[in-house]
Amino acid sequence: LLLIDKHAAHERILFEELLSRQKQDGRVGSQCLMLPLRVLLSDEELAAAEEYRAELEGVGFAFALDHAAHAASLSEVPDAIAMPDAEELFARMTAELAEGAGNPAVTEEKRRERTLYQVACKAAIKGGRQYGEAQIAWLVARVMAMPDVTVCPHGRPIAIRLTKHYLDREFNRIM
Repeated sequence: LLLIDKHAAHERILFEELLSRQKQDGRVGSQCLMLPLRVLLSDEELAAAEEYRAELEGVGFAFALDHAAHAASLSEVPDAIAMPDAEELFARMTAELAEGAGNPAVTEEKRRERTLYQVACKAAIKGGRQYGEAQIAWLVARVMAMPDVTVCPHGRPIAIRLTKHYLDREFNRIM
C-alpha cells in the first residue's frame, strides 16, 4: 500500500517540470497581467530585487521598481501559481534574497533552485482539500512514473510504503 502526500508529490512534480523548462530556455513560463500587481517592499528588498532581477525573471516574474513608493509593480507572474499567491511569493522571495544576498556560501544555482521550490510549493495542490478522481489519478500516475523521486523539494517524503511485513509486525503477527 502506498500512501501519497498529494501536496508534497505535486510540489515535486511541478518542481521537476519547472527545472526542466528553466534548463531548456533559461526561464519558466509566465502569465501577463492586465493590471499590474503592486507589492510593497523595504529598501533592502528593493535592492535585492534589482540585484537578482535575472533570477526573479527566470522564474516567471516581470516587474518595475518604484524606489520612491517602496514598491514593485508586477506585470507578469509565474504561470504555475494562482494570482492570489503571486504577491506573497514575490515579497517572500525578495525578503529571502535580501537576507542572503551577502552570503557567499549560497551559490547562484542553489538560490535558483530555492526560488523554483517556492514557485512549486505555491502552485501545488493543497492538503486538506478535495480533488476530483481525474486529478488524483493523474497525480498517482506521475508519482509511479518517477520511482527515483521520493521526497518533495523541502525533503519531506512524497509517499509512505506500507508493506505486508510492516503490517504484520504492527499487528504483532511477527516480532
